Amino acid sequence: MRLLRIAIAVAVIALIVGEVGYRFLLQSEFVAAAAAQDPKAQDISANVGFPLTPGVVLHRAANVTVSERQIDLGSLKADALVTQGTGVHLKILSSLTGRRADVTSADKADYSAEFSQAEASRTLPAGYSYVFQADKVIMKGPGTTTLTGRFEVRAPAQLIFILPGLQTPPVITFSGYPFSQCVQGVKVVPGKATITCSKAHPGTDLFPHP
Repeated sequence: MRLLRIAIAVAVIALIVGEVGYRFLLQSEFVAAAAAQDPKAQDISANVGFPLTPGVVLHRAANVTVSERQIDLGSLKADALVTQGTGVHLKILSSLTGRRADVTSADKADYSAEFSQAEASRTLPAGYSYVFQADKVIMKGPGTTTLTGRFEVRAPAQLIFILPGLQTPPVITFSGYPFSQCVQGVKVVPGKATITCSKAHPGTDLFPHP
């Protein structure tokens, strides 16, 4: 009985060590894959959810989160961009040996990109700037000019500053995958705004890229 308990304990430890090692290796491969898609991205990190081994072995799928900073979205740079992949399907052997996560498909990918009011202000003419407050956008101009409005999504890839009576509202246009195809929502909080996009079955094009 004692030998059986020892054998079980050893098997459990081996499974945990294998799980941690495989998870760490796969996370590094996802970082490499994201970096290959956009070499200018900074501070890339990845997280692969537990429990990993049973899901990958039995279903070849995992839930993956990849975070990147300073991503070029066309007219501005995102301070942070997060990709959350659900049901990410992999070629296991090539992912382990090829130094890059070999994604064959994903059930869903949720993207969010955060940018500051200072970065958004770069899209305005000289002398104008944005101030972000909770669910409200203020545009300041020369002198005491102050216009209070909101952002509205214009599909597929734009934010419009909406203010009743404003004939030519300022526009922020996004480029690069996925936001050149898909801006579905915007959330404004003090100092920053976040745009979102969700894509079902994005195929192998999981990571953002120019």
